[in-house]
Amino acid sequence: MLLQFSVNNFRSIKDTVTFSMATASKDSNNFFSVRKYDLLHSAVIYGANASGKSNLLRAMAFMGKIVLNKTKVIQSTDTLPHDPFRLNTSTKDASSSFEIVFFIDEIKYRYGFELDNTTVYSEWLYADEKGKEAKLFYRDDEDAHYVNQQKFKEGFVFFDNATSKIKISKNQLFIWKCDQNDGEISKSILQWFNRFNLIDGLNHDGYINYTMKKMDDIGFKNEIVSLVKTADIGIEDIVLQEDDVPADVIEKMPLPSSLKENILKEGGLKSVKINTYHTVFDESNNVTGKEIFELDDEESVGTQKFFKMSAPILNTLQEGKILMIDELDASLHPMLTRHLIKLFHDKSINTKNAQLIFATHDTNLLKPYIFRRDQIWFTEKNKYGSTDIYSLAHLKDVRKSEDFENQYIQGKYGAIPYLGKFEF
Repeated sequence: MLLQFSVNNFRSIKDTVTFSMATASKDSNNFFSVRKYDLLHSAVIYGANASGKSNLLRAMAFMGKIVLNKTKVIQSTDTLPHDPFRLNTSTKDASSSFEIVFFIDEIKYRYGFELDNTTVYSEWLYADEKGKEAKLFYRDDEDAHYVNQQKFKEGFVFFDNATSKIKISKNQLFIWKCDQNDGEISKSILQWFNRFNLIDGLNHDGYINYTMKKMDDIGFKNEIVSLVKTADIGIEDIVLQEDDVPADVIEKMPLPSSLKENILKEGGLKSVKINTYHTVFDESNNVTGKEIFELDDEESVGTQKFFKMSAPILNTLQEGKILMIDELDASLHPMLTRHLIKLFHDKSINTKNAQLIFATHDTNLLKPYIFRRDQIWFTEKNKYGSTDIYSLAHLKDVRKSEDFENQYIQGKYGAIPYLGKFEF
C-alpha cells in the first residue's frame, strides 16, 4: 500500500513536491487502516492543461521503471533514463531524486535515490516495523556508506569495511544487486513495485493485449463481462474470435523469407477479433437472438475503452495493487467514470485495499459524497513553468459539505487555466 511519494527535478517538477495517500481530514469514509496509519482508497488530481498532472503520475511510474530496471542497465557504460526540469539553468544538468513510503504487510519502508543519466549519487532504505525507523542501508557519493549488518544481511556482503563503501558500479542501484543475490527484503520491494502500474486513459490500445490474455481465464473473463454489463451499454457477452491468417497474406508480409517459411512450418499465424453480443428483438419487443458486433469497428470509443480497461482494474482490485490512470475520463461518460471509482470505495468489492490514483478534467466528480477533501489534489504551474501540488485538505476554510465543483470552477481552489483575450 502506498503512503507517500516525493520527487524533484523531473519534467515540469523543479522543486520537491510530495503526494500523500494518508488521510488528512476527519471525514469518515474511503479509507482503510494499516497499523496506526489511515490510507485512502483513491485520489484524484485536477489542474489546467500542462500544469503537471500527468508528470506527477509519470514520476511515480518512472521510479518504478528504474527500480525494476526496465531499461536493462547492466554494464558500467549503460546510461540511465533522466528527464530533468529544463526551464532553469540550475536544474537542466542536475540530478533528480525520488522517494516513496509504502507498506509491505505491516512493515513500513522508505526507499529513494538520486541520479542522472550516468550516476546514482545516493540511495537509501529504511524500515519501520513497530514505530521506530531503522536504517537498512545508505550510500552517497560524498560520504561513507552504511549497511545494517543485523537487519540487512543480504546487503552487508557487498560492504567493504576498509573503504566504508558498497562495492557497486556508479550507474547501478544497490537494490538490484541485493535482489540478484536472492536478498529477501530487496526481492519483496521489487515485487511491490511490480504491483504499482500506470495506464494511459487516452491510449487504451496500450493495454488491450493484457485484457485479451486475461480473457483466456474463464473465471476472469466472466468477471470482465459482468463488469461491462453493469455499465448498461447493451453488451450481453464478449468472445474472442481466432481465425487463421491465409498463407498468401503471410507470403506478402514484409518479412525475411526464412522467417515467413518458419511461420508457415509452425502452423501459420492467427488473427484475433473481439466480438460483442447484443440482444435482438422483434417488432413486439420479444427476444429473437443475438447480434455480433466487432468491438474495434462497431462499438463506440467509450465502450472500447471501458472493456479494455476492465482487466487491469479488476486485477488491481482482486490482488490489492496500486493503479494510476492518466485521463481516466477520456471518452467515458461521467457516470461510467463514477462507476469505476465506486468499485475502489466499496469495501465489499475492494477487499484487498487496492488504491486508485488518477488525473482528470471531469469536474462532475468533485462531489463531497464521492471524494473526501484529502482525496482531491491539484497541480498548478508558477510563472517560471514549475509544477506545485496540494490537496484540498491543505486549504483553509473548506467545509467537507461544500460544493467542491462550483468552488473549483470559480477559482477558489486555484489550479484552473487563466484565459487571455484573443483578437484578430
